[in-house]
Amino acid sequence: MEHLETVYSSDYAEHRKIDLFLPESPNGACLFFIHGGGWSAGNKQQWHGVAKYFCERGYVCASAGYRLAPDYVFPSQLEDVRLAMQFVKQQAGRYGYAPDAVAVVGSSAGGHLAAMLATVPEDDPLGATAELTNADTVPRAAICYCPVTTLFIKRDFVNVFMAATAEAEPELFRTASPVHRVHRMKGGLPPFLFIQGDNDPTTTLADTSEMCHRINASGGNADLIVLPGVKHGFGYGTDTPAQRLSVRHIELFLQKHGL
Repeated sequence: MEHLETVYSSDYAEHRKIDLFLPESPNGACLFFIHGGGWSAGNKQQWHGVAKYFCERGYVCASAGYRLAPDYVFPSQLEDVRLAMQFVKQQAGRYGYAPDAVAVVGSSAGGHLAAMLATVPEDDPLGATAELTNADTVPRAAICYCPVTTLFIKRDFVNVFMAATAEAEPELFRTASPVHRVHRMKGGLPPFLFIQGDNDPTTTLADTSEMCHRINASGGNADLIVLPGVKHGFGYGTDTPAQRLSVRHIELFLQKHGL
């Protein structure tokens, strides 16, 4: 069963919509998908193929839309996905999973937002709004395809998203960079799975490896899957060899962590 275009917030309702995919026999876990597109493009439909794949395997799946740059800049997108995560957790009893059994999946800019959810603790006001009545928006696990882990990269779309430059606002850029947030999670990080092509000039293997290393060095648990020859933004589907290998690794990761 599908529930499309469900509004998850009364504010900015035209942007804050989520698509739900409900299995006939829920397995007790939920996957929350966040699309990429440089925070300025893309849509929640991009993840529909992968969501349907996992729905057929018993996972409730949700794919969220959010406000886009340049009309809306950081932390608008984080505000939206925190509200979407709140909504997903609120629906747990209704759809047959536990609120603490939600894993987040994101690609590129969506991978950044997934990693931000995993590194913004309940007591952190970053991305909080009046509608966020349950600030525990940390996922049980985070799965990041070719994510933006640091905003200290020379990319025009980053400056548009931040409405600033790293030279002018270095502390803001650190605050918005998941790699610089690992140490903030005093209660411990959720487990991470990174899936990264080694032929990706947009979000490099070196940057993703550094994020993975920092998580493990901090006492966390992070796995990195490197796909030879694969470029950026490959994950939206289950048809290509890289896509099939990715969903298989996700299945193994979820099983490993009890999801």
